[in-house]
Amino acid sequence: MIDKMVRKIPIVYLVFSVIIIMSIFLLILFSSNILNPTSVEKKITSTYQNSINYKVYLATNNFVTDTSLGMNQQYIASMTNSIVIDFMQSANFLSQSTVVYNYAMYAKISAMYHNEDGTNSEIWSQLYPIKFVNNQTKVGTSLVLQDQVSISYWQYRNILDNFKNTYHLKVDGKLEVVMDINYQDLDGNTKNSKLTTSIPLDDDVFRISTDYKKKDSVVEKKTVNNMLVSSNVILIVLVLLGIVGILLIGLLVVKLLKIYSTNEYERIKRKIKKDYGSIIVDIDNAIDFNTFTIFEIKSITELVDLEEELRIPILFYEKTKAKICYFVIIKGHYMYRFTLRDVSQEII
Repeated sequence: MIDKMVRKIPIVYLVFSVIIIMSIFLLILFSSNILNPTSVEKKITSTYQNSINYKVYLATNNFVTDTSLGMNQQYIASMTNSIVIDFMQSANFLSQSTVVYNYAMYAKISAMYHNEDGTNSEIWSQLYPIKFVNNQTKVGTSLVLQDQVSISYWQYRNILDNFKNTYHLKVDGKLEVVMDINYQDLDGNTKNSKLTTSIPLDDDVFRISTDYKKKDSVVEKKTVNNMLVSSNVILIVLVLLGIVGILLIGLLVVKLLKIYSTNEYERIKRKIKKDYGSIIVDIDNAIDFNTFTIFEIKSITELVDLEEELRIPILFYEKTKAKICYFVIIKGHYMYRFTLRDVSQEII
């Protein structure tokens, strides 16, 4: 039942409906682009892994036989000689890249004063450059930066003690050892990373802390002009509406042709029967054309001339549903036939 109903729906109307729905959808999309003319696309272009490792080397003493201690321990200041710090950063890029990088390694002493409200304020600091690597170029999909620095603990502690004694201040001090890394690619994307090791300078027993992101990434932000999308949407909508217009005009032309053709068929049939009704006989029974030798006559006037010559009436038979009719003269096994048909049946 459903199949029969579907077959009755002209394919043109189905196409027309689909195009209308698509046009409405695209217009909604176009409206949203107008309300949001720009958007930001985000893409991860590179990832980074960082690490800091250190060892505390001890001065010669009568109590500890080890010459160095590993990470995450408590260290006796008076036994400490130097601290060796290894900085490492591994970078991986999404695609083959040309990267210019530089990094600086420096130490910073800070003196912190305890305020009455419980907060701390940095009242003095001093930077001490250690190393600087400038404008290095790397081409590839990965890059590993690794460097080491050795810090003389008492060198920096004596500087802080001298500051405290000079100004008679009760302050806490710390030493920060930093590797400051900067990247820039050919597209102008930049990346900065700081790996910091913090060492107390005024405790008898101290712990070392580190501050860095173990994993990091660069996200490239790109502003997309949705109005460019909107112009494409407008073009597509106009094309679809143009197709709809052409289909509508086509349907209208076909309908008019059918109406005209049907009317023309009926008009000619009525005129023939009116003009030659006296020599035309209507019959209801179907004619078996296969039993005759048929001569096709091009016009009704030629058939009328033949009737006058043979003195045999013209038989009229019509297939109503097919809108085709026959005017025939039968003589023996011969049939002379003029056919009139509704050409609108041949129009889709």
